[in-house]
Amino acid sequence: MADHRNRLRGIICAVALLAGPAFGMGQGLKVCLESGPPPLSSKERAGIDMAVAEQVADWLGRPLEIIWYEMEDDSDSSPAAQVNGLLSAGVCQLAGGFPLVSDGLRVPLADTYPLVLPDGSRRFVKLGTPIHTAAYRSVDFRVVLGAAEGKRAVSSLDELRGLRLLAEQNTLADHILLAHGGGVLRPNVVHVPMLQAGVLAALENGHGAAALVEGPQFDAYKKAHPDSHLRDGGYQHPLQVNVGFVALDTRRGLVDLFDQAISDLLAEGDIKAEFVRLGYRFLMPGEPQVLPPLTLRLLAQPAGGS
Repeated sequence: MADHRNRLRGIICAVALLAGPAFGMGQGLKVCLESGPPPLSSKERAGIDMAVAEQVADWLGRPLEIIWYEMEDDSDSSPAAQVNGLLSAGVCQLAGGFPLVSDGLRVPLADTYPLVLPDGSRRFVKLGTPIHTAAYRSVDFRVVLGAAEGKRAVSSLDELRGLRLLAEQNTLADHILLAHGGGVLRPNVVHVPMLQAGVLAALENGHGAAALVEGPQFDAYKKAHPDSHLRDGGYQHPLQVNVGFVALDTRRGLVDLFDQAISDLLAEGDIKAEFVRLGYRFLMPGEPQVLPPLTLRLLAQPAGGS
């Protein structure tokens, strides 16, 4: 396997050398990552997306610089537009931890975006056209139960009717709950602001009976709080979201290199091994690579028995 990998790297490097400046040969990689609580990466705690960025940079033999940013705390802000703004302003070449959903990969309609730069300054940026790499992980959505729910197990979202349900405001988990069954759970959904202590902390403190959260988010919480009384309710929603890097279409050559690196790192088990080292469950990216637009029908449709 090592010989195969070395041959593959040699081929890729040779192609990059022939391409010359288009690939930025001899230059370091600048990757933007959102700084947040585990399992998200941060300068203080590292994390899964930073680990994968480091693996790809090592595979490509290029030095890596991480540019940390925080999600804008504004009800009108768009995470996808903010990332596009960072790329369009030249803050970084790629951004990691990006959900591969077609809504976030659209050609922007707005000419400019009022971007807050990592140093706190603000400028208007003309947005570019985003493209994505291959996915390197996938995110599932699980029902987590509070201590008051005892040892019950959940096999369907319908079983949550009448319970006080928590979800982080404006997240995909939030929209899944609101869309389920034509809105039957809507009266019981409580939207927890993302920048507060967090939905799982709110559930731990008895502010709800259950929550729908990203699987890695729950894994990270349990790792950080081994005495927690929160439990995996046993239900996993059929919808999963792949995660990859995103760049502007002017860096297509670099995206192609990332695709090759990610493919090899997944095949060799390096990315999964890093998840195991960090104490998280690894979920292999699945098809489709990019989810279609998140309509109410799509969010409610995969329910099947949910």
